[in-house]
Amino acid sequence: MKKTLIALAAVAATGAAMAQSSVTIYGVVDVGFTSVNNNGTGTDNTGLTSSNMTTNRLGFRGTEDLGGGLKANFQVETSLAADAPAASSIGDRGAWVGLSGGFGEIRLGREYSTTFWSGFLFSPFGTGGVGNGYGFINRANAHAATGQTNNIWNNNSITYTSPRMAGFMVQGQYAFDEVATAGNDAGRSAGLRINYSGGPLAAEVGFSTTDGGAALTFTAPATATPVAGLTTSAKHKSVVGGVSYDFGIAKVMANFGQEKASVQATGASLAKITNYEIGVIAPVGPGRLRASYNNSKFDLTAAAANADPKVSKFALGYIYDLSKRTAVYATVASQKNKNGGSFVLSGPTTTGAANGRSTGYNIGISHTF
Repeated sequence: MKKTLIALAAVAATGAAMAQSSVTIYGVVDVGFTSVNNNGTGTDNTGLTSSNMTTNRLGFRGTEDLGGGLKANFQVETSLAADAPAASSIGDRGAWVGLSGGFGEIRLGREYSTTFWSGFLFSPFGTGGVGNGYGFINRANAHAATGQTNNIWNNNSITYTSPRMAGFMVQGQYAFDEVATAGNDAGRSAGLRINYSGGPLAAEVGFSTTDGGAALTFTAPATATPVAGLTTSAKHKSVVGGVSYDFGIAKVMANFGQEKASVQATGASLAKITNYEIGVIAPVGPGRLRASYNNSKFDLTAAAANADPKVSKFALGYIYDLSKRTAVYATVASQKNKNGGSFVLSGPTTTGAANGRSTGYNIGISHTF
């Protein structure tokens, strides 16, 4: 501790050092009132929840100018639940160090997967609240159904992002499994992402493969048996994409995803989950109106009969900006299951009544600092 304080004092006393490097503390605190009614389940949820519009976080990021156009960069970001704070792991929302320059940027550490971004950038509700499309029934449940434990970040990864040229940017990532057991490659992943941004048009496509996977505990619908055969020999493949166009009066967007699990040795299919979302964000008064339609279909080939549930959702919301950093918001959503599906918007459990409907709303405040 003493050495740290001495080092900080030395840096503070050196004006040249301070001019070449910088560290920023940033974060989000988002809390709202949530009410969800899960038809026929008895597991309704009413109370305060976090991250309904923007995901709560506390982060540190910094950069140092090394000269010649080369910079050293780092970021450590941690999640937090403001409605009921609990223990969380430092860096669970990403922790990396890297170099950037004319060649692009290389990052080493825990970083977003290449197949995360399309469901976030091209969704009106992103990852938060009852309206969220990303965590709704696509990749979060898809990864659970195919034996993978993490659908957002990759540990032990090397990520390269190219400079943007003619509107295009390419990102590649490789994550090491770092498993001591011989023949066990669980967690090893490789991915590619291509993004275009030019004027009102933006588009993206991403791919990834992940080896291994935990023993499955996912059951959908409630009457189905778990998908069999998902062990460390399973392979998970993701294909995602999105597109948006800003007409000025409204920004229209859409995203899709397909998640597949197969036996690594033979390629035999175990599960396939497909989803799509269409939506719009329109400036209305001092804020923004948001609306979306989600649809997902499960093909659980290794599960019990009638194990191909479907689920769809409509969501509508409004964000009222009190300032550049503070906003109040309201969102309503209704979700319907078919073919034995039993998914809910949120609440004490992740499953409800087969073929049931789940409706709910969020009202809250979000502040960025």
